[in-house]
Amino acid sequence: MSHNVTPNTSRVELRKTLTFIPVVMMGLAYMQPMTLFDTFGIVSGLTDGHVPTAYAFALIAILFTALSYGKLVRRYPSAGSAYTYAQKSISPTVGFMVGWSSLLDYLFAPMINILLAKIYFEALVPSIPSWMFVVALVAFMTAFNLRSLKSVANFNTVIVVLQVVLIAVILGMVVYGVFEGEGAGTLASTRPFWSGDAHVIPMITGATILCFSFTGFDGISNLSEETKDAERVIPRAIFLTALIGGMIFIFATYFLQLYFPDISRFKDPDASQPEIMLYVAGKAFQVGALIFSTITVLASGMAAHARRSASDVRNGA
Repeated sequence: MSHNVTPNTSRVELRKTLTFIPVVMMGLAYMQPMTLFDTFGIVSGLTDGHVPTAYAFALIAILFTALSYGKLVRRYPSAGSAYTYAQKSISPTVGFMVGWSSLLDYLFAPMINILLAKIYFEALVPSIPSWMFVVALVAFMTAFNLRSLKSVANFNTVIVVLQVVLIAVILGMVVYGVFEGEGAGTLASTRPFWSGDAHVIPMITGATILCFSFTGFDGISNLSEETKDAERVIPRAIFLTALIGGMIFIFATYFLQLYFPDISRFKDPDASQPEIMLYVAGKAFQVGALIFSTITVLASGMAAHARRSASDVRNGA
C-alpha cells in the first residue's frame, strides 16, 4: 500500500464565517463542561477524594498540548488537525498513520455522546426501550449537522451558556447544602486538593481519566479554514477553551468534593451524574437536568468530524 500523498490541484476553499467568540463556544461545546458530573464518582474513588487536584494535573498537560496546537495552526492554517501537522512537519507516512489513528477520536466522540444520552434517558424513562431513543437522536444529529456551520455555532453557543448556568445553579445548591452541614460542613478546606493520606500516583491516574473531559478542544483546529484571521484567532481560541474548561472543572469539583467527601453515597460511581442531581436538588430537578443533559450531548456531536474527514479526503489520505 502506498502512503504517498498527491495534493488535490482543484482545492475547494471553505467560506470564512466564524470569529473568536463563536470558535471558543464551539470548543467548549465539543468539551461539554457537564461531563465533570459523569466522571466525578469514579475519579473521586481513585483519588480518595481529591478530584480537583487530578483536574489540575490534567489541565497542565492539556495546556502544553494547546500551546503546541497553536504553533502548528499558525504554520499550517488548514482544517486538518493532527493529520495535517504530522504529514507536513514529519512525513506523509507518519501523517497517514496519525490521520487514521486520530480519526478514531472523531468516530468515538459521537458514540460517547450517544452512550451518555442513553444513560440519562434510561434514568428518566426506564420503561421505554433505549434503542428507540438512540435511533431518533442519531437521526436528529445527522440532520442538524447537514445545516450551515454558522447554524451549528449558534446552537452550540446557546447550549454552552445553558450548561454554565445549570452548573452554577447546581453549585449554588451544593454550597447551600455544605453550609447546612452536608459533607465536610465547611466551605473553606484544603481537603479536596490535598490531605495527610494523599498520594500523587492515584491523582495522576485520575488525571488520565479526566483528560476525557477535555476531549474535543483540539477540534477547533478543524475550523481554521472557516475562521476569519485564523492564524491569530485559532491558537488563542484553543488555549482559552482549554483554560476556561479546566477552571470550570477545578472550581466545580472543589465544591462537589466538599459535598461528597467520598463515594459511599453513590450506588454507581461510574455514572454519578444522575445521583448527584438527585442528592443535591431532588427528583424533580434531576428529571429536568437529565433532559437538558441529553440535549447537550448534541453539541459536541456536530461539525468537527465532518470537516476533518473532508480535509483527509482532499489531502489524499
